[in-house]
Amino acid sequence: MNNCVLLEEQLIKKSQQKRRTSPSNFKVRFFVLTKSKLAYYEHRHGKKMTLKGSVELSRIKCVEIVKSDIIIPCQYKYPFQIVHDNYILYVFAPNRESRQRWVFALKEETRRNNSLVSKYHPDFWIDGKWRCCAQTEKMAVGCLEYDPTKTASKKPLPPTPEDNRKSLLNTKETLVMAIYDYEAQNPQELTLQYNEEYHVIDSSEEHWWLIQDKNGHEGYVPSSYLAEKSPENLQIYEWYNKNISRSKAEMLLRDEGREGAFMVRDSRQPGMYTVSVFTKALSTDNNPVIKHYHINETTDFPKRYYLAEKHVFNCIPELINYHQHNAAGLVTRLRYAVSSWKKKAPITAGLSYGMELLSSPYGNSHTSLVIWVNLNIPMDNGEFSILMTITVIVSFRTFTIPNITVILGNIKIAEKYVVRSIYT
Repeated sequence: MNNCVLLEEQLIKKSQQKRRTSPSNFKVRFFVLTKSKLAYYEHRHGKKMTLKGSVELSRIKCVEIVKSDIIIPCQYKYPFQIVHDNYILYVFAPNRESRQRWVFALKEETRRNNSLVSKYHPDFWIDGKWRCCAQTEKMAVGCLEYDPTKTASKKPLPPTPEDNRKSLLNTKETLVMAIYDYEAQNPQELTLQYNEEYHVIDSSEEHWWLIQDKNGHEGYVPSSYLAEKSPENLQIYEWYNKNISRSKAEMLLRDEGREGAFMVRDSRQPGMYTVSVFTKALSTDNNPVIKHYHINETTDFPKRYYLAEKHVFNCIPELINYHQHNAAGLVTRLRYAVSSWKKKAPITAGLSYGMELLSSPYGNSHTSLVIWVNLNIPMDNGEFSILMTITVIVSFRTFTIPNITVILGNIKIAEKYVVRSIYT
């Protein structure tokens, strides 16, 4: 009975580094889960499988999904963790459904273990510290409560209509990254932390999205502060400067003035990208040099990317990550990302989601907004200035500073009057 196979699949495991000198590497292994243990084998075509290791289920302390913003350096991109004894086994599944199956099955078999932890670490242990809480002790108590029954019940309660709505959204789950910090203005909102990952729950409103953070907290945030997380979306990376010009890029890099300062920008050729790098190594007469490298694409499918032909990558972020540690054909390695946009968060005019409603004939979905307008009216003996107020009705959910222009564009005072300044 204990040898009955519950689940089996080819996955990738990260070395557990049980010794200080053990290398950090990734191996393709054939995993087999039974009622008593989780075993993994080396499986070579035409040869008998060789057992490489196993974990007794009774010794497992925690099984959970790993949520991280790092670039996964192996083919499979969906990690989960198995904490056992004094070790952490990181396993990488080929897709979200596969990962969910393994976490579900392992939790179901281990949820009654006596040695389960009360808290776990939701991110990786890398370079001598936990990425989630920065603790430097590998076996330190976790920072997030561990629920051994979550996703492990075989007979869930019938879903409510609201649960159905969320489950439909989860099938098309969108992960986003915060590209700016944002401080919540009221209890309906959620504070954003730059470079943190969030799940989109409702994006039906253009300017305010309902999202969830890694701790399960939900709230509204400005949609312009978010960017979808995917290998193809470079907007989440500080080093990507969109369609900035070559001359502007060179000016910013010279202002930075540090060896290896770099950025990635759109090339003049649509759909292509350029890496611009600052170096003093090639300078003459103490004049630093800025080198521009086109990111090349392979002709096979799916296409891959490279700066030097010997080093080819599946996506541009992987390419940049590699050259941040290795020059590999470049004049210098990429050391310091330079950004033209990071410090310029979109303006929300001090308004927030669900701002307090004033009297409005349109009900609870709109509010009255008073705009002060300074008009300079041409007269025969010069200009005459009038400070006046205009009351307009706006949707309190979607109003942001760009809407002021739209509002004023629809208010016809007199074509010869010039709006000089606006106050809200």
